[in-house]
Amino acid sequence: MESSVFEICDDLRFECMQVGAEQEPLLLVDSFMKGANELRNYAIENNNFTKADSYYPGVRLPIPMAYTIALAKNLGPVINNFFGLNLKSIKTAVSRFSIVTTPAENLDLLQRIPHIDSPSKNGLAVVHYLKDAPDSGTSLYRHRATGFEYVDGSRYETYMNHIKNYYANPAHTPSGYMCGSNNEFEEIMSFEAKFNRLIMYRGTSLHSGIIRPEYNFDPNPQTGRLTITSFYEFA
Repeated sequence: MESSVFEICDDLRFECMQVGAEQEPLLLVDSFMKGANELRNYAIENNNFTKADSYYPGVRLPIPMAYTIALAKNLGPVINNFFGLNLKSIKTAVSRFSIVTTPAENLDLLQRIPHIDSPSKNGLAVVHYLKDAPDSGTSLYRHRATGFEYVDGSRYETYMNHIKNYYANPAHTPSGYMCGSNNEFEEIMSFEAKFNRLIMYRGTSLHSGIIRPEYNFDPNPQTGRLTITSFYEFA
């Protein structure tokens, strides 16, 4: 892919917001990359998705490292000034095309509830949507019992003990993907999946993809819920 693919759009719009009672930082960007269509076409032409090797409930496809580098450079001032992380101190960075394909009945427990990507406060997660999906997107949550909206290293043991104890009762097991609020989690903000929209947040924030009961689990990158998910860890 040519370098022009990764340039930001002339009409880029962004908003730095602090979400929930704990005021966790989140960046919302619309009209992000000029080459969003080229990125989508790359996934379609190189359609060799494989099952994710993590808790992601679907399939993934590698993307050229140039995307991951360009994303960080494009958003460098926000990463430095809003999230308080030094762009020069990135330890690891990875991006992948991603499509949710796992039916609700095949989910593990931790795939049925909001999750974190890492307990490290020096990690950032990014979702770049490459398809309009009005009934899908991403939501952020508060864990009602603890009040936690993020789970870092200092909170991890407390949080996981609550989860283990609560879900030890089979009657509490959710039937499928998390949508909206329930007795254990409160949805505090949601973002609709729009073509060339991006959201960035700390990997400690409790969140979940919005996958409603009518979702068709289409694995085709041309017609399915295609995103690029990225993760950065800073020193």
